[in-house]
Order: sequence, then C-alpha cells, then structure tokens
Amino acid sequence: MVKILIIGAGRSTVSLIDYLLKNSAANDWKITVADVDIKLAEEKVANHPNGKAMSFDIKNEEKRRLVIIEHDLIISMLPAFMHGDVARDCVEFGKHIATASYVSADMKALDNEAKKKNIILLNECGLDPGIDHASAMKLIDEIKHQGGEILSFKSYCGGLVAPESNDNPWGYKFSWNPRNVILAGQGTAQYLNDGELKFIPYNRLYTQNDFIEMDGYGKFDAYANRDSISYIDSYGLQSIKTMVRGTLRQYGYCKAWNVFVKLGLTDDTSMITNTDKLTYTSLLASFLPPAKGNLKERLKTLMGTGWDSEIEKQMDYLELFSDKKITISQGTPAHLL
Repeated sequence: MVKILIIGAGRSTVSLIDYLLKNSAANDWKITVADVDIKLAEEKVANHPNGKAMSFDIKNEEKRRLVIIEHDLIISMLPAFMHGDVARDCVEFGKHIATASYVSADMKALDNEAKKKNIILLNECGLDPGIDHASAMKLIDEIKHQGGEILSFKSYCGGLVAPESNDNPWGYKFSWNPRNVILAGQGTAQYLNDGELKFIPYNRLYTQNDFIEMDGYGKFDAYANRDSISYIDSYGLQSIKTMVRGTLRQYGYCKAWNVFVKLGLTDDTSMITNTDKLTYTSLLASFLPPAKGNLKERLKTLMGTGWDSEIEKQMDYLELFSDKKITISQGTPAHLL
C-alpha cells in the first residue's frame, strides 16, 4: 500500500483529492488529507473508506515530522512560502514530495541531496505552472524535430470561467486562495522582446497588457508573469528573440483591477486597525484624495481615462459602494479586500 499525504485542503485541492480517492482502490492507495481546519479536510474526504482527515498545523514541527515519516508521497498544497520546512523533512526522511508551486530557492538548495537519496522533488505540476510547460515543450520539440527555428515564444494561461458559468461582470471566479488573487502580479515582470530585456513594474502591470483573441471565445486580457527569462534555458530556447509567459483574464478585467492597484488596496505590508468600525464605502473613501463630489465621482476623478461604465458595474458587483460592514478588526488593505 502506498500512503499519500496531502497537506492543505483549500480550493485548489478539490480535483486532486477527488481523483486520488476515486482511484485509490485500484492502485492500493491510502489518502490522508491534513489541514489546520479539520472540518475542511473532513469535507474533502467525505467518509471515503480509503481516506482519512487529520488536523495539522505546519508550525508544529514534532507532529509535522511524525506525520511525514509515516507516508510515502507528500503533496504540499500549502502557500508556496510554507513548502520549505515540508521539503526539508521529506529529504531527511527519504520521502517524495510534489507541489504545484514555482521552484523556490529552498527547493533548489535541496536538489543535490534529494538526487543522492533518489527522491523526487516535483514542482510546477499544476495548470500554470505545469500543464503549460507540457504543452509548450510538445510544440517546441515538434518544431525542432522538423528542423525549424523558434524566434518568438509567447504563452498565456489562466483559470478562466467556463462560458456557461460566466455570470458575473468580472468574468472570474475563485478556484484558489482569494488572497493569492489579490496579490497576483506583485513585483516586477521581466521578459524578452526582440532581443531586449524589458521590465514592467507592478504599478503599470494592469495597464501595459496585451489582448488575445481566441476563436469561438472572444477577446481576453493578457499580462506578463513575473519571470519569463528563467524559462529560456528550461525550454532550450537560448537563441530566442522574444520570450513572454503571461496570464489570461476576461476582457476588461485588467482595467478594472488597476483601480485597486492605483488606490493601494492590494498592498499587503501595512496594517489597518479598528476596521470593524468601517464599511467598504468608508474604506474606499479613506484611500481617495480629498475632493468634491460623492464616492463614485471622486473615484472617477482619480482614475480619469482608466474609468468607464463597465468598471462601475464591476465595483458595484463587489458591493464596494454599499454600506456593507467590514467584519474583521484589523488587516492589511489586501486582506480587507
């Protein structure tokens, strides 16, 4: 029997847990789903005979190590910054680990020791990064096999809403941690364009974007990912002139999201206290410079040409112009959003 431990039972794990449980009997798998929220883990396991839910705090080093040593494969679905401790335990105890996150400095540091112990450290095996790598390499290898030369490579990917379920003005629904959506794109994006290294700082990311037209599905926004350059070697494209990896969103998403960026509502570094005394309307107002007019008029003045009726609908949908109370007592702007 192969014992598989899944750490984290959030939104991104639904299909993974369902797949493993459905195939557990045929493959002689025993699945443990561990999360700090035991009820969430229990919901995912749903009393399956080959599944077990467990309360699990990643900061409890003693229990973490005891649980890891009891399993053969560890799948960490934690936030990326939490993988390090799990990975170090896995290498120490000779356990394979898989994550959907980008390869971090922590993972790279463990590479040599893992190879010596014949342990797999499998990263970037989600949708993006993951499936996009597989589809990219299929095309790249086919072109090279036919004697072709690749001068420009552009790859865009996004967790888009199925057309039949696209029923809100943002054209987006949470399929992963909402906090990660709020923080997406922070940092400086870098890519190669006609042989020239280009940078897009966060404050311009959602305005300096492309538009992608897909047959049968219409137009989409596309903005650059944080690091396209590091994949030049990984993809074997050392002679490439243009290299861009990016994210897809519904057309109009970027222009609306830029409102939050310009206001400062995606900041995750400063703490605001006594927020349970605020409404979302008063929170928005507090981030606007002094001016005459109602909230929408002031916001329109701030955004200038970056405001239109569609953006107003998107903000209305989020109830940001309502008297809805904020229910937490403190948090960063990003947390409150």
